[in-house]
Amino acid sequence: MSSLRLVACQTLIAGGRDLPSAMADRDHAVTDAVRRYAVSPECTPEEFLAAAKVYARTVVADHDLSVSVSALSWEVSTRAKRRAGAVKYRDSVPETVVLTWGHFENAGWPAAAATIRHELVHVHLLNETDDASHGPAFRRLADQLDTHVHCDRFTPPEWWVRCTDCDATLPRYRRSKLVEHPDQYRCGDCGGSFRVERNTD
Repeated sequence: MSSLRLVACQTLIAGGRDLPSAMADRDHAVTDAVRRYAVSPECTPEEFLAAAKVYARTVVADHDLSVSVSALSWEVSTRAKRRAGAVKYRDSVPETVVLTWGHFENAGWPAAAATIRHELVHVHLLNETDDASHGPAFRRLADQLDTHVHCDRFTPPEWWVRCTDCDATLPRYRRSKLVEHPDQYRCGDCGGSFRVERNTD
């Protein structure tokens, strides 16, 4: 039986023009579309998803991605704290794009639009090459679509796990084994011990 998988989360053709001009045109087109479909965090999740899907259709058309926006389910997660979005897929077939409401509320529409482009890269690569990774093909296409490979933290963690010997600091959002028993783990950078601090920010 197949299992449902989750992804948490170029060659630029200048058309006879110099590369900086082509990149400026690309950046302008991305910015224009982001502005055209912008919604504020005061909207409802349904309005947010409607804008996200219309924006996604524009991105797919502008970049010739092998993505059918209407064939995908689109959801808003109010629980996710570490990821801005995700693609759920089964047997390398994308099924659902999930966008995180907290990321949209905290970072706004431009950041959410970047996440939509990020997830569309995943869907495209799953459809084309069965590749759900953030590997070289992902990085090339993410650059072409002016989106991130990994998102910035948008929700403060519940705990900080800190190495007592070096400056390694790990955010933790739930009470994991590492949070419960830091003495059973060692720092991957230096082999030092960990201590856990409740986040007070």
